[in-house]
Amino acid sequence: MEMAPKGMYHNFADSFVCVVRGVIMQASCAWKKLFTKKHLMEHYEEKIKYRPSVGLDKVSPKKFEAALKENVDIIIRKVKNGSYHFTRYKQLLFTKGAGKPPRQVCVPTLRDKLTASVLNELLVGVYGDECKTRLPQLIIDDITKEIRKYKYFIKLDMKSFYGSINQDKLIKIIRKRIRKAEIISLIENSIKTEALAYPVKEKMKEKERSIGIPEGLSISNALANIYMSNVDQKYRNMDFISYYRYVDDILILVNEDNFSYVEGEFVKDIKALGLQVSDNKKDKGLIRDSAIEYLGYVISDDKVTVRESSRLKIEQSIEELFRTIKKDNIGYLQWKLNLKITGFVLNKHKYGWLFFYSQITDESLLFHLDDVVKKLVKRYNIEDKIKVKRFVRSFWEMHMALHDTKYIPNLDNLNLEDKKKILSDIYQIDLSSKDAKFIEMQFQKIMKREIRNIERDIENIS
Repeated sequence: MEMAPKGMYHNFADSFVCVVRGVIMQASCAWKKLFTKKHLMEHYEEKIKYRPSVGLDKVSPKKFEAALKENVDIIIRKVKNGSYHFTRYKQLLFTKGAGKPPRQVCVPTLRDKLTASVLNELLVGVYGDECKTRLPQLIIDDITKEIRKYKYFIKLDMKSFYGSINQDKLIKIIRKRIRKAEIISLIENSIKTEALAYPVKEKMKEKERSIGIPEGLSISNALANIYMSNVDQKYRNMDFISYYRYVDDILILVNEDNFSYVEGEFVKDIKALGLQVSDNKKDKGLIRDSAIEYLGYVISDDKVTVRESSRLKIEQSIEELFRTIKKDNIGYLQWKLNLKITGFVLNKHKYGWLFFYSQITDESLLFHLDDVVKKLVKRYNIEDKIKVKRFVRSFWEMHMALHDTKYIPNLDNLNLEDKKKILSDIYQIDLSSKDAKFIEMQFQKIMKREIRNIERDIENIS
């Protein structure tokens, strides 16, 4: 991390870090800068406002925003005197497929969501890339460049990763960089707060979470990456292997001389952290004898494609649109279908199946998906009523002209009238007498729903 001159502030991406007397003061300076009324208000507008959620306190986004200044004052007062306590999280369960335990996601109250999000800014400021999760596409791109140097691969999965993290060990690791008691207290409280399955059927005595960290908070990934940082650094620094970790999925490329040593050493290091490798998800062998499945991709000597279950998932998702959307609402079907094909850009983030699988080289797959769409259009007898975009063209526009293309929607470029037209014509929302603020909030709310729908197409990639 580049250092600023002593006593000076230095901007880092989305966080504020100052360096005075070395690394330890980074957290203290960031704390003073981030937990201010001005920054909390700005952070709410930029990061929380259009991604609202309702926790167990049942405070709606509208009610929270109406008392935003009071909520911010409470956050500042309590985090600075060490009395801030997170409200018990609302626990939601999401299926990961037959025979797999569901994913347990914790939903905080809006006040806690704002607090945790700013706390995450602080962690990113202190740890930088060390606590960030690399995009799967960048990992796959790196693998395809490195794979020819190796003969063997080792693929491992950590069992109940978030739920097995030792809290005491995590805090001990964090104390090496962060000494400020108020920050440590806030982190400890966030991970010890329990989650209650929703809907809550009976009043339960409050108790602390004693092991693991809650999944779904804005700080969850950062804390998990900090916990794994020493292991990650050890294996990334080995010049005779290529090491990749995406959350709990590990891939190591290695040659024969070091194959057994690396596997045994990694399992030992994981056990020292109180984590376990899933026996039923181990895979290893000669690279030339088998394609490697990793993060939903399939990597072989001659191509990079997607695994069969991922292909089937997008096909079924497309067919569901035709089956569930009525024929008399062709505009809505066309909009939803094209979003699924091209993906879209919103708030400078890219969403969609094709964006996720942007590293494939298997163009035949794209032609196949276009053919699937064409057959569905014909089956439902709407050839003359709908204008459908194509996976093949979307893929090349994405790689060759993303910043200039109008083929892939960049919703950040829409003006108020464009958004109004989409809401009224496609979603059939009555906007008469509605002001600009309502239209903007409604548009963001609708697109958040579309993001959730699109992200279902790439869930459970491991």
